[in-house]
Amino acid sequence: MRRVVLTAAAVVLLVESLVLGLVGLIMGVAASRQHMSIGGLSSSRMAMGSWIGQGALAVFLLVCAVLVALSAGRTEVRPAVRILLLVCAVFNAVLAALAVALSGWASFGLLIVLTGVLVLAVMLAYGRPVLTEGSPAQR
Repeated sequence: MRRVVLTAAAVVLLVESLVLGLVGLIMGVAASRQHMSIGGLSSSRMAMGSWIGQGALAVFLLVCAVLVALSAGRTEVRPAVRILLLVCAVFNAVLAALAVALSGWASFGLLIVLTGVLVLAVMLAYGRPVLTEGSPAQR
């Protein structure tokens, strides 16, 4: 079950990175084609900011997807991968909260499902605790 969930989390992160990269590209093109200034900032600088910001976010999610996919084939998940999964889950939760205000309930529901997959991957990444003879769980 752990390998299936980690593989699903890797696929989810891969798709999310591609979608966010595409959205950043579209937002940058839209910003560069407008001919107005917001607070003295030119449209070309807004486009560059969109491309850099969304590109960095897409690369981060892509790196997380690769590390999670590599962890799916291993018997033990490294602590750094667990931390990255937690960061991605928190990011998705914040993105879901923004999506409900900006895009509506459908995008919120999709992002919450993605967050649930990531949280499940984090919970399953820890494995089962080893019980010893004198441990409190056996009393």
